[in-house]
Amino acid sequence: MSLLTRSSGIAVAMALLFLAAPVHAVEYRLLVASVVETSFTSFVSRDELVYGASGPGLQRLETALTKGDIDWGTMPPGRPLTSVPDRVARAWAGVGVRSDILRGGVDTGRWDEVRWDGKPGERSIWLIKATGNPRPQSVQRLTLEGGASPVRQYLPFTYTGSARLAVLQMPQPLITFAENQGNVWDRWVAKGLDLGQGIGAVVAFSPNALNPDLVYLVVQQGERPATYRAVISWSDADIDRESPNSKRIQHSGHH
Repeated sequence: MSLLTRSSGIAVAMALLFLAAPVHAVEYRLLVASVVETSFTSFVSRDELVYGASGPGLQRLETALTKGDIDWGTMPPGRPLTSVPDRVARAWAGVGVRSDILRGGVDTGRWDEVRWDGKPGERSIWLIKATGNPRPQSVQRLTLEGGASPVRQYLPFTYTGSARLAVLQMPQPLITFAENQGNVWDRWVAKGLDLGQGIGAVVAFSPNALNPDLVYLVVQQGERPATYRAVISWSDADIDRESPNSKRIQHSGHH
């Protein structure tokens, strides 16, 4: 056997061994909190309410949640972070995670927090679903933070085929239908959701003003351990429709 042939064989064997090596799990961490809109805006400047904006006020909001400095009265009750069933996760081309979720408490921070070991490259799917029909019902804006990226603020907009959006809005009945069909990700979300920060959100807005919106959080699991954060701002729905609701406005993605 020639030296060249032997070297080629060794290279192929090493490549096969590398491909067969198990993928090691990586630890990820997600923190989520809900606040009423007036509490949210009290922390930030006007400039920080622009779509995609970052700034010190948003950081102060996260710090206040971590230290427990935000009054419970400004946090809507019954907005727990939950995992999704495997059937729903598959419809989102992701995975459902079974891990203990720590709830914010009186003597601790205000975040719901979950840690899990996952495979890099997979997407984990999480849900914020109100227990019952408490007010406020309408999601107004979210902040997202992932990895080394700064915390940024977004309003939910409808994808119109232009730039991808970090926070999408879709009708709740459409999402339910697509989940039952098993194709919500491939058919409706994949082309429009921007996961460049490692985390994105889809707001499932309710056509019934008395029924709260839902929020799906999609975490794109990276190669290294990472912490992701999301703050959700809520207000009462515009039942009388006398004034425009910013979350219902379609947006082309040009900021």
